[in-house]
Amino acid sequence: MLNKRHVIISRPAGWLLRLLALLVIAVPSLVVTSPGYVAFAEKLPQATDVTSAIPEDTLIYAADNKTLLADLHPPGYQAYFEPLSQMGQLLPQAVIAIEDRNFYNEPGIDPQGIVRAATVDLKSHRPVEGASTITQQLVKLRLVGNDATLDRKVREALLAFEIERKFTKDEILEWYLNSVFFANTAWGTAAASRIYFHTETKDLDLAQASMLAGIIRGPTLYNPLVNWTSAKMRQKTVLDAMIRDGYITPADAAKAFAEDLSPPAHMFYPSNTMIAPAFVSYVTGQLLQQFGRDVTYTGGLRVVTTLNPQIQNIGQQVVTQTIGSLSRRNITQGALVALDPTTGGIIAMVGSANPNAYGGQYNLAVWPPRNPGSSMKIYTYTAAIQSGRYTMTTPIVDSSFSYRDPMSLEVYTPRNYDGRYHGTCQLQVCMGNSLNIPAVKVELGIGVSTVVNMARTMGAPPYVPHGLDANGYPIYTNDDPLNVYGPSLTLGGYGETPLQMATGASVLATQGLLRTPYAINLVTRGDHLVYMHGLDPGKRVLDARVAFIMQTIMSNDNNRAMIFGRGSLLTLPGRTVAVKTGTSDSFADAWTVGFTPHIAVAVWGGNADWRMKMTKGSDSYYIAAPMWHSFMQQALDTMGIGNEWYSQPPGLVVQTCKGATAYYMPGTHC
Repeated sequence: MLNKRHVIISRPAGWLLRLLALLVIAVPSLVVTSPGYVAFAEKLPQATDVTSAIPEDTLIYAADNKTLLADLHPPGYQAYFEPLSQMGQLLPQAVIAIEDRNFYNEPGIDPQGIVRAATVDLKSHRPVEGASTITQQLVKLRLVGNDATLDRKVREALLAFEIERKFTKDEILEWYLNSVFFANTAWGTAAASRIYFHTETKDLDLAQASMLAGIIRGPTLYNPLVNWTSAKMRQKTVLDAMIRDGYITPADAAKAFAEDLSPPAHMFYPSNTMIAPAFVSYVTGQLLQQFGRDVTYTGGLRVVTTLNPQIQNIGQQVVTQTIGSLSRRNITQGALVALDPTTGGIIAMVGSANPNAYGGQYNLAVWPPRNPGSSMKIYTYTAAIQSGRYTMTTPIVDSSFSYRDPMSLEVYTPRNYDGRYHGTCQLQVCMGNSLNIPAVKVELGIGVSTVVNMARTMGAPPYVPHGLDANGYPIYTNDDPLNVYGPSLTLGGYGETPLQMATGASVLATQGLLRTPYAINLVTRGDHLVYMHGLDPGKRVLDARVAFIMQTIMSNDNNRAMIFGRGSLLTLPGRTVAVKTGTSDSFADAWTVGFTPHIAVAVWGGNADWRMKMTKGSDSYYIAAPMWHSFMQQALDTMGIGNEWYSQPPGLVVQTCKGATAYYMPGTHC
């Protein structure tokens, strides 16, 4: 069944309509001053609108501005603008030869072509030969559409004539080649070259260029991935046209026609490979928030992010391989976030260990919040040191203990992971060995609200669950009144995300400065800079002396020896590093969080569905610590960073306590 366009053009009078359009344009001096022409012209689009930017893909790059992470575009549409000067010679020549051989010599329309096409169509009683010039095709693509009406055809011709008066041939050709459809989602030469042949337009050979040029007239009929025979015949027609116009020799054409372009080895289907998909999703969300959907997907943005591709690759491999090796423990997922504390930049973000396992489609590095276990003690002990009520050597009694909440009257009885009591320990030893009872005692000693405020201040506000929404998803808030939080806070009773835990660690890594994590360094559009992340000097949220004391506690392997032994996975050979583990009581979550001056890392392992528990005994040392250890070692090696640590800030009191050097805030002592 013929469509509307075919019905109209194939009428016997079709050639007369074409001649009428020709007369209107061929003798403009006779009509441009007539009232009818003026009225008609007022309805025309502005010829200058042809210069408007076309929808173009957004490209997201790693921090090196070379590694392409993702290509954002609507379904079925890919386009990238490129100047004519960067297209090389072959494809433009092939297109001109087959589409409009008189392009450089005609005034926007081809009178001979119109007469020839009308005659051929009349004899054949159907549309056989097109008469549109490249300029007219450009007008159709960008200004008037493709309705098969006399009105549209006249407007097309008038605008083509006007565009030829205002712009150069090369400008017109450039706009056209960037606008035309090459089938298989490819709009414009750059997209066609990349999609079909994984190369740049300037690097196409004659066989490739002639194949692409042949698609334009009939993207369905001459689609080489659908109609190979028709596409090859069309390629031969293009090569013959190039011989006719002196662009190539018969020998060149024969060689090009014989070249094997067959898919999949030599010609490719559209693909959209994404590197670091969780990070890309995170960046895309920020672009949508800042620029809106249209600009994000069709605005031609060039986005340079903070991601270090080498560090990201290490992180993904470590998380995937480690979680894969632990399948016997009923674990399927893991996540990792690495920050550069000196800038706040996210240098690695692993959203899942296995995209094919349950929850693998989500970015578990940023949502949902999970039970951080004892890694939450970072904020408890930081708050305790800052309060002045405790020091790194304050003795804490690890003994049976119960607490009755004065509001709910519920009794809370913390227990240590090993189910034992360990007598009286210095605060630093209680933290290093992750003893639960002393942590709760310290938390209550300074007030639960003090710990909440410290976590919030350090960029890790704890999440409180509030049931389910209409779709069955949990509702979380992190700005609840302080009296909502109970003493289970220090043991991970309220949710955190890997991004937040890495942020909290980064505050200690900067000796008390909070730099909000960010993922985008700069965004450009064409030749214009539309966004650049400014240098963040950091906000002082913690006394540098308190941070140094915490650094000392968390990096001293002796503080961990009772539970973890010396030289464990929580150390790095030849390097000083601060670290804290965390495991939820039900073995649903395993964490390890640590830092050096140039990297802060949080690692989580578990299952996307928190109701699915790991096997009993699957604590952080067996789940998260191996990932953290391997990643830290490889990342620091890759970054070329050896052993580095912090200088003692002024204003600390240094004493020997129980035979070891200890650091104190003024007014406190051993």
